[in-house]
Amino acid sequence: MNFELLFTRDAEVEVDRTIAYLAKRSPQGAAAWCNEWETALGELKANPLRYGLAPEATKYNIDVRQILFKTRRGRKYRALFTVVGRGVYVIHLRGPNQDLLRRGKLRRES
Repeated sequence: MNFELLFTRDAEVEVDRTIAYLAKRSPQGAAAWCNEWETALGELKANPLRYGLAPEATKYNIDVRQILFKTRRGRKYRALFTVVGRGVYVIHLRGPNQDLLRRGKLRRES
């Protein structure tokens, strides 16, 4: 049985900004990133609990997990999420070289 994916407004905006940024530089790169993103989302739907806690979880004592994925060029991205029942709440997308989120930014409702 699959989990349901739910996105905060922050996560939606971060994904849209990432795609727009990449598309300006390389439409092919943006398409490849979208394929990797879709693969990561499929893995979250199938079994989100197999992914470990994000660094923010230990720093702020919040149960937030992360899934990592990367581009062809090796740039790593992190999707931060929480699991509540059968729901997977994607709360943020972090790109290469972005700092950890501050405590006030880690919330399920946005």
